Amino acid sequence: MNNEAYGTHLGKIKSSEPSIAPIDSGHNFDEHETLLLKPKIQEPPPSWLAWCDRNSKPVKRARPREIRKLTPWQKSGPMTIRDWKHFGAWAAFRARPKNPKLQRPAKPFCAAKYLPCALKKRQLEEDELRERMLLLAKPRKITEKYNTPDRPPAYSPAIFWGRPPHRDPGRPFQPPHVPDCFPTDELEADFWAQLRFPVRPAALLGKITPRIQSLAKPRVYPPTPHCPVPEKVLHPLDVPPPPRRKFTNRGWRMHQIRLLYLSKPVFRSDMRFFYCNV
Repeated sequence: MNNEAYGTHLGKIKSSEPSIAPIDSGHNFDEHETLLLKPKIQEPPPSWLAWCDRNSKPVKRARPREIRKLTPWQKSGPMTIRDWKHFGAWAAFRARPKNPKLQRPAKPFCAAKYLPCALKKRQLEEDELRERMLLLAKPRKITEKYNTPDRPPAYSPAIFWGRPPHRDPGRPFQPPHVPDCFPTDELEADFWAQLRFPVRPAALLGKITPRIQSLAKPRVYPPTPHCPVPEKVLHPLDVPPPPRRKFTNRGWRMHQIRLLYLSKPVFRSDMRFFYCNV
């Protein structure tokens, strides 16, 4: 039947037979074997629970609002024209800067009447005071007008060593006169093209000296040494390590110290040299 029902519409028909086997009477549980559920006894809450509930809530601090006290010129609403007039009259008198009167300096204490501090000041008349002022305004010593001496010109070169500077009366010469403006560019170009600077005959006879020629050359930095400078010989401990990874900086230094120690001669006593090598 199963083979016939496979793959047909009979395979979907529900059967009346139970799919679960009937319960045997041997599997019945006795009443004394049933599990009795005991009710849970409510334990008292721990002591720290109330402390946590109390301290876990945010602190509510009482912040009383300060009542603002208004000045006589502050009102809750806008000021009226009468209030503004009253305020303007008050500010015109009260808001101005004060001009305090300068206090006179206190009279210095004088120990006796015969001292200069006790003498009264002499009151001079107006004419006498004016004559006194004119007398004090005159200089005590009147000096004559200072005449500047004839100074040599700015160009005074020392032509020969050991001799005083040579005063050239033609130096410094006056520059040529150049007009302030030119009507056209062509006139300006012609002016500069035809301008010739006069050459003095004494300048054509001048000869340059080796000293002036050496000073005219630009200075070279660094200066060329007159003899070759030998390379600096480094100390064995200052020699950098070779470009390899066999030594560290500290290992290379210790290696150099070891080589210096081994390169020194061995000093032995004379008795050991003569008698121990037999």
